[in-house]
Amino acid sequence: MPPLDFPNSPTGGQTYTGPGGIVWQFDGAKWANGVSAASAATPSDASPAMDGTAAAGASALYSRGDHVHPTDTSRYAASNPSGYQTAAQVTTALTPYATLAAPVFTGDARAVTPAAGDADTSIATTAFVAATLPNTNFADNTGFAINQRTYVSGTALAAAAFGHDRWKGGAGGGTYTFAAPAGPANTITITVGTLQQVVEGLGIAGGNYMLSWTGTAQGRVGAGSYAASPVSVAGIVAGTNTTIEFNTGTLSRVKFEAGTVATPWQVLDYGTDLQRCQRFYQVVPINLAGYTGAGTGCNVYLPFPVPMRGTPIATPTFTTQSNCGSSAVYVVAGFYQPYTVGTAAGGYTLSGSFTASADL
Repeated sequence: MPPLDFPNSPTGGQTYTGPGGIVWQFDGAKWANGVSAASAATPSDASPAMDGTAAAGASALYSRGDHVHPTDTSRYAASNPSGYQTAAQVTTALTPYATLAAPVFTGDARAVTPAAGDADTSIATTAFVAATLPNTNFADNTGFAINQRTYVSGTALAAAAFGHDRWKGGAGGGTYTFAAPAGPANTITITVGTLQQVVEGLGIAGGNYMLSWTGTAQGRVGAGSYAASPVSVAGIVAGTNTTIEFNTGTLSRVKFEAGTVATPWQVLDYGTDLQRCQRFYQVVPINLAGYTGAGTGCNVYLPFPVPMRGTPIATPTFTTQSNCGSSAVYVVAGFYQPYTVGTAAGGYTLSGSFTASADL
């Protein structure tokens, strides 16, 4: 090959076409390696690529010396990607991939919540854990599944008159509608006034509490202002009965809990939900029968199926009074006593039921 004959006193960027059509370029200090004149590259004006499908490329363009790749703000591979000059530049510019072995996540790391009852090696999210914790809801009948008083949808409630268990009309009364229960979480629609529940103070430890729910109704705690879910309240006195109340709109999945964070509503099995309500109100059957004499009193002492909050008011409804005179139901020290007086010697039957109310 003929010898190279570079120009004298070249300047930066100057080119020289040597033997064989090889183009050389002077960078200010030395002549760069040559390429064929037929395929001589020119600078690219496009921004450098970052991610994409791997390809060798066919462009004759070259990257300029001061080119900068876009910053990947989410991740980078363990090895230094093409285009980064040093490992230090990669480390300072980007957040690394988590390793497969013992990864350490930062920020608010998320995962898919496993199905209820999942017991494999899935990651347990905070929602999954909250659903498995003991119920921390101090309100009762929060999915409107218990209706011992058989409240009829759309019936107007006077002030303090009860509809579904533990729920009553506010100071101005209230009216609400609902469909037949479809499970533990049912939605009601308050159409007039307000609906409230007095949470028993024996479960209130005092301090900060959160009220949360689903639906368009707004809620409040005590005499506070109505607001959308959730509502926080501070300074509740321990042992104090506390009223939660909702105005017009849809309402379901009510939760009143201690703390400053509203956690997911939890399903309470029907039996436990019913027993919690029966502490305040229950319907008790009466079946009393035997032999008596004329004018002889007949009675029996029985414990309540569920111990009540306090001494309840008993309101009996007798459906059968055979050979019975005056009949009543008395409540004495946690027991109830159906009572009747025989009208003549012989067998007698007293049956029916009574409601026992110790609600707040």
